[in-house]
Amino acid sequence: MAAEPLYLAIDQGTHASRAVVLDARGGVVATGSCDLGLSRPQPDWAEQDGEEMVDSVLAAASRALAELGDRRHHLAAAGLASQRASCACWDRRDGRPLSPVFSWQDRRAHAWLRQFEPQAEEVHRKTGLFLSAHYGASKLRWALENLPAVREARGRETCAGGCASFLVFPAHLERAMFADPQCAARTQLWNLRTRDWDPALLSLFGVPSGHLPRSVPTRHPFGTIRIGDVAVPLVAVNGDQSAAVFAFGAPDEECAYVNIGTSAFVQRAVSTRLRPMRHAVSRESSSRTKTGRSIPSKAT
Repeated sequence: MAAEPLYLAIDQGTHASRAVVLDARGGVVATGSCDLGLSRPQPDWAEQDGEEMVDSVLAAASRALAELGDRRHHLAAAGLASQRASCACWDRRDGRPLSPVFSWQDRRAHAWLRQFEPQAEEVHRKTGLFLSAHYGASKLRWALENLPAVREARGRETCAGGCASFLVFPAHLERAMFADPQCAARTQLWNLRTRDWDPALLSLFGVPSGHLPRSVPTRHPFGTIRIGDVAVPLVAVNGDQSAAVFAFGAPDEECAYVNIGTSAFVQRAVSTRLRPMRHAVSRESSSRTKTGRSIPSKAT
């Protein structure tokens, strides 16, 4: 009789990385966690150590797998949910971080961002997001201009993107760069309609397209997570808040979903394209599965 497959879910959050092993019925089989630091070296700055973040993910997964014993070899697939608006720069050759991970709480470039207020409506129309230093564009531009390590590697070796792309990078043997739709959207450089990086926005914010990951669906062969003597295919990547809406199955369009962690998010799933909004925080893209089936959009 074939062994029951198990599945590894990883949640990389602001203050900790967590891992849960689930059976085919969604039951929790094992868990693990590892705390993660956050520093605020200056007002409006909030950053995390990239190597510590990678280590915390592996430590959380290792602790979960330690509870499994020999059953760890029954792991069939893994999925990752990460902080959405946090971002970083790293070296394409070895995955070494060239910058801190700029937290979603980081607003160091808010003054620089004010110059783009005349283009705010265009940014909102294309991205569903209001102009804000919360998102990745201004942080990545700040890193490209101000960090010596990033400047020195600014040619072909520099990678820039959301922290999910940074975490996924070492998992792919060919060192491919991938970005899922939700995390890509939180850079404020991703077009909801074309479902790809927007050339005009890249030019506006001064972020070279060659530094960015390839935009792929939420379900995609992202690579392999190696934990001790176990290699697990990573087949799904999503933003943490976006994934939370699906925690109890397909979301109900008549319900609002509240997820409380370091911050609180109120979301509602919709199946039709939203009109531009003047008083909401953001309007997000839908995710598409590998087969092209659309998962409803989320508005917050």
